[in-house]
Amino acid sequence: MTVFTLLETVSALSFIAMTAYLTARSRFIMRCARYPFHWASQFSLIVLFAFLAITGNYSTLPWDQPRVTTRLIGVILGGIAGGPVSGFGVGFICASYLILVEYSSIHLPFFLIVAGTLSGMLRLRFNFHQITPLTGATVALVIELCQIILITLFPASTATMFFNFKAAVLTMGVSTIGVWLFLYIINWIEAEQDIYGARAAQLSLDIASRTLPFLRLGFNSHSATVTASIIYELTQVDAVSITGRYKRLAFIGQGADHHKPGAPILSAAVKDAVASKTMKVINTPSDRGCPFPFCPLKSSVVVPLFSGDKVIGTIEIARVHENTVSELDIHIADGIANLLSVQIQLAEVDKQRKMREKAELKALRAQINPHFLFNTINIIMSFCRTDPDKARSLLGSLATLMQQGYSNQDELVTLQNELAAIMAYLEIAMSRFGDRLDVAVNVDDEAAVALIPALSLQPLVENALNHGLFPKLGSCLLSIEAYIEEDTLIVTISDNGVGIPPEKLAKIQAGHSDGVGLTNVHQRLTSLYGTKYGLTITSRPPFGTEIWLRIPFQQNLSIQKESGVV
Repeated sequence: MTVFTLLETVSALSFIAMTAYLTARSRFIMRCARYPFHWASQFSLIVLFAFLAITGNYSTLPWDQPRVTTRLIGVILGGIAGGPVSGFGVGFICASYLILVEYSSIHLPFFLIVAGTLSGMLRLRFNFHQITPLTGATVALVIELCQIILITLFPASTATMFFNFKAAVLTMGVSTIGVWLFLYIINWIEAEQDIYGARAAQLSLDIASRTLPFLRLGFNSHSATVTASIIYELTQVDAVSITGRYKRLAFIGQGADHHKPGAPILSAAVKDAVASKTMKVINTPSDRGCPFPFCPLKSSVVVPLFSGDKVIGTIEIARVHENTVSELDIHIADGIANLLSVQIQLAEVDKQRKMREKAELKALRAQINPHFLFNTINIIMSFCRTDPDKARSLLGSLATLMQQGYSNQDELVTLQNELAAIMAYLEIAMSRFGDRLDVAVNVDDEAAVALIPALSLQPLVENALNHGLFPKLGSCLLSIEAYIEEDTLIVTISDNGVGIPPEKLAKIQAGHSDGVGLTNVHQRLTSLYGTKYGLTITSRPPFGTEIWLRIPFQQNLSIQKESGVV
């Protein structure tokens, strides 16, 4: 091999390597190679590899006669990347070029078409990323051997046969190495991007886990500042900015002297990202569009934040040097933006849920049965003459009950406060039952100071009286018991009433009950504490019903301070 031939070989392989690198870096071309069975993908691949095949006829230095041609590399890769249609198209274009421009005989152009089509058959069996460099090199070696046989069987002349044979042997080695090199570079860059993606995903998850408690409180200046500080700490970039649609919410890093939180957005790139709803990669200060003349930030990536399909802000990761935004920076920014968008939407959903629960709680507080109220007033009026002290006691119980229903209570109350309202309700109820109703209350001292959601027990007691005990003939017993077991507050409400029919109990447990009380209480408890907590109902008609309420034990803060826990 002469020096000229060696230089020609190196030149050809360098061109293949450069083309492979540019192809792997093009998201559009790689997407076409992964999903080639569409006319737009086929057309793009045919154009790319036909260009590579035609330039392969000139893969030589300007002196000496051409020894190495790499047109088969383009034809083979066109088939491997795009399938038989793409391989046929590349082969046909290259064959037409040889006939019309190079005045070649029909044998070699026909062989190129067949080679492209056959190499494309491999793509029908395997995905593009499953075709290894060794597999591609083997296909190239087999096709080049077939080409050598073709040159031997159909030489242009005896004088040129030996020359063409030597060139074909050299070309066979270059084509085999070239296909292997092309696929190797593609796989190497894809593996590198996978590593970047994995690092970005892990970093995004770390950021998401640390910012979740703050973003659950809402997307505002405080949560944005904490989030920007966490991102700045973990990513080690030069600056992090989080904006709303019209003003900056937080800025950490270089340039903080003029990028003030609360001020209008200055960067034109950020405004453009909000307007276009797309990611913007900025590599120069002019692209960033910051009006401050001495802004140290030169390049950045800006990604919009979404709530549903509406842009509510942006996140920007910035660098102080031009053209320094890496593939990893883009992956990180995109991943963080997606996760933050999900967290913001969850915060909005959580806000709506809390508003709904408050509305339902207000509805429960206001849900004093008019018949119960009228009956209570009539009972009090009847006792005014016969037993004034009893009437005075019932009036006090009604006042306590009304105060609980209409006062602006906290969402959490102590168990003893909840029981005080229940006892007021029971005193009124016992006046209706007469001597038929007995009430037994057994509450541990530790359980009495436990915090429970307001109006968690009263609907259960009302249900036991109205649907279990009132329809029963004979003596009635209502039992309330509360105790702590393994950091769990357990409250049981049992009665010896008529019980709940199985079909109705199944509807209640499935959440399809017509009434608000039991279903609302259970949904509130599971929403606050998780599905392992809530109500458990058992009933044995006609022997009674028992309800267990289970929630985590929380002690009143003032009691904790008095006992020295805090």
